[in-house]
Amino acid sequence: MIVPMLKYTFLVYHKEYEGFLKELGKLGLVHVIEKSYEETDKLREKKAFLCELDNEIKFLKKRNIPANEKTSGDGVVLLREIQSLMEEKEKNKQQQLALKKDINLLEPWGNFQPEDVKKLQEANLSVRFFTCSQRKFSDDWKSQYNIEIINEISGNIYFVIITQGAEPVEIDAEEIKLPALPLNELLQQYSEIGARNEAIEKEFDKAAESVQLLERLKKQIFDEIEYEKVLLNTGREADDRLMLLEGWIPEEKSEALSKFCDANGILFITDKPSAADNVPVMLKNNKFARLYEPILKLYSLPAYYEIDLTAFFAPFFMIFFGFCLGDAGYGITILILVTLYKIFKAKPEIKPLLTLGQYLGAATVLMGMVSGTVFGVNLLDTGYLLTEKSLEFLRGSNFPQELMDKISSIIGQHFETRDEYFKTLTGLIGSDALKHYKTELMRSSFSDYAILNKFRHLILDSQSIFNLSLAFGMIQILFGMGMRAANMIKQKGVIYSVSTISWIVLIIGLIITQGSVSLGYFEKEAMKLPTYIVLGIGLFGILFFNDPSTNIFISFGKGLYDIYGMVTGVFGDLLSYIRLFALGTSGAILGLVIDKIAVQFLGISYVGPIIFVIFLLIGHTLVMLLSILGAFVHPLRLTFVEFFKNSGFTGGGKEYKPFTN
Repeated sequence: MIVPMLKYTFLVYHKEYEGFLKELGKLGLVHVIEKSYEETDKLREKKAFLCELDNEIKFLKKRNIPANEKTSGDGVVLLREIQSLMEEKEKNKQQQLALKKDINLLEPWGNFQPEDVKKLQEANLSVRFFTCSQRKFSDDWKSQYNIEIINEISGNIYFVIITQGAEPVEIDAEEIKLPALPLNELLQQYSEIGARNEAIEKEFDKAAESVQLLERLKKQIFDEIEYEKVLLNTGREADDRLMLLEGWIPEEKSEALSKFCDANGILFITDKPSAADNVPVMLKNNKFARLYEPILKLYSLPAYYEIDLTAFFAPFFMIFFGFCLGDAGYGITILILVTLYKIFKAKPEIKPLLTLGQYLGAATVLMGMVSGTVFGVNLLDTGYLLTEKSLEFLRGSNFPQELMDKISSIIGQHFETRDEYFKTLTGLIGSDALKHYKTELMRSSFSDYAILNKFRHLILDSQSIFNLSLAFGMIQILFGMGMRAANMIKQKGVIYSVSTISWIVLIIGLIITQGSVSLGYFEKEAMKLPTYIVLGIGLFGILFFNDPSTNIFISFGKGLYDIYGMVTGVFGDLLSYIRLFALGTSGAILGLVIDKIAVQFLGISYVGPIIFVIFLLIGHTLVMLLSILGAFVHPLRLTFVEFFKNSGFTGGGKEYKPFTN
């Protein structure tokens, strides 16, 4: 739910205003109403400094060095030291790149002294360095010039030509200008810079232990920025002698604020929000729904005058996650890993997310059992066998003797899959009898695994899972439309909700009337009158109450257009829920493929079982991670698109953030 807010307007004498703000910040209850203002240079500088702090804190935390909670010192000094070290490291990096380039250039020539080349130049001998491919190198050059081949590397020849003075050299080769320093000195410099960088890394690790200094400094600067912003949002009256501040506070906490103002002699006025006010939003939900608030915030907070949908989409999201992941083995794995991490290693701030993970894991176990999938193994097709004990069970279930006689011919016959079993039964007793006694025939058959006998009949086949996904989709769509009607009643009045309620009545009515005919509960003729009644009531509300703010003819026209949009929209939305079935099925198939490939390794002597286990672990881990991604994203889409659209959710709410220091 959205917590009701009250608007407070404070009027404070200018000499007392600074003290008032400090005490108000300590109270931490008032969300200051922001107005248009021009930022001061001081505020911009503090924001830039806060950005620097945030970057360095993130940098240090990435090093995963345990922080010393009792660290003392100056956060500003530590920040500047870190920035200085980072600048030095960056400079060293550029120097190493330049050195590496020179080293790569010199390595083919070996470690000679540039002074020796200078001595030859002083004797009027010019030493020039060339390189070319072996294919281009010509032996005729040796007869033309004094050539000394220095090295041959990767199809390239490195050679020098010694000429008298500035004698020109005309050959098809690249002349190299070598660095002034010898190779050994360049390598030494490169090594020294590398050693310095290692020392800098150790200093970073040491600084990471003192990251709490920067955290405290960040909090201080943030509070100063908030204080500056409050000053800029303060109105000035009576020649700047009176300071006027406006803010919002949860209604349930207003008594504490009023007592504070009375005790300090602060003049204040309270007021209820108006439709024109941009009221901040504070959510207050039960323990279960609160876990799903981060998911809602990924989209948007609700507007203040809307209904908070968190508690209403939470159960659907949990079930849809389990639907998409759809493997009881993966669900158990999630439960175990998340629970262990939550108990032994998790920080308090992430424990709610881990609790959410536990709920999603539990939903996956439930839906995995419904679909009969455990680590890719299909529990549905695990053998079907009728025995004499099966007949005894059927007799106790009032199974007709004439049908008993027909199925007695398959006593002792083993069927691999449910489809094979049902196909044979259909041929013996007919499809109508099978449909009527399907549960008894499932419960009476024995599985290849005795542990499955008591609950295998509860497992749904793929067609039933498909139908179930559509059923959940229709339920959520209708539920969303119900929330739209509730929002209309809250914001505008009952009459504005009539059109939406009429759609709900029409859809549910048609499902009941036409569904009962399809299932054979009623004859088609018997349901004609109820169908016409439902159509009449629904269409009347849709056509004549579509827009109560206009005249009846405009409302009628909008109603006709709404019928087209709703029919096509609801049908398209309903088809979107097929993804629940598709993702669960695809994940089960991938898991089954992993199992079948792994089994083949068992035929390898000695190491086969080891490879089998390793392949299962790696394969199912990858499939599970991929499936978890899909199981989170697609319910998210169904929530944000189908459910939010049908519930009329607009969002755009601004989070309640009280001024503190």
